[in-house]
Amino acid sequence: MSIIPFLIERAQKETLRLIARKFPDLFTGIAETRIIAAFLEADQITMREYVIGLPPNEFRTRRSQVFLNLLGLSEQFSDEITAMYVDQYPTINAPVKGAREVIESLARRFRLGVISNGLPDVQYKKFDTLGIKLLLDCIVLSEELGVEKPNPEIFLHAVSLVGAAPGKSLYVGDSYEIDVVGAKKAGMQACWFNPTGANPSRTDIKPNFEIQALDEMLMFLNCP
Repeated sequence: MSIIPFLIERAQKETLRLIARKFPDLFTGIAETRIIAAFLEADQITMREYVIGLPPNEFRTRRSQVFLNLLGLSEQFSDEITAMYVDQYPTINAPVKGAREVIESLARRFRLGVISNGLPDVQYKKFDTLGIKLLLDCIVLSEELGVEKPNPEIFLHAVSLVGAAPGKSLYVGDSYEIDVVGAKKAGMQACWFNPTGANPSRTDIKPNFEIQALDEMLMFLNCP
């Protein structure tokens, strides 16, 4: 089983607030909401570039450059902003509500793992910040394996590490296209963590069940 315990956007926003305070002269006169919106847009733009071939080691610097460009600012501070973001972002404790309690409950009955397309240095710091590393039986990161979600291979690799059969394994993720579709194509069961009630982008592949709060899993899996 794999679950998503971390509120990415919340951690991003808090990190950006720290960056804005660190560089007050650079961001003077720019509203916090605009700074956050520009970064989120830059993240989406850079992710699209990453999908079509931007090297992983260039992703973060490129995102900072796009972020500054969107705000009409010079790229000369992109390296400093990147370094501070990488240092601060994974230390922001932004767990999904009830995540720790749900993980602890599930760990008493199931083997748990994480599959992530995130960069290793950030991901391992996140797990330390959340205090869940010791509850996980496997951690599979795309950069280390060389295969990304939604490729079924990364899901099958994780399943093999815990000695389970795909059909007896459940993957829980918040991205319909990356998590649900990838897991189902690997022959796994899939749970869509959909707290905003978004509509799926396709109807040919469906999750086994859908939840809006992590603790709903305990009911579906009959966990006390």
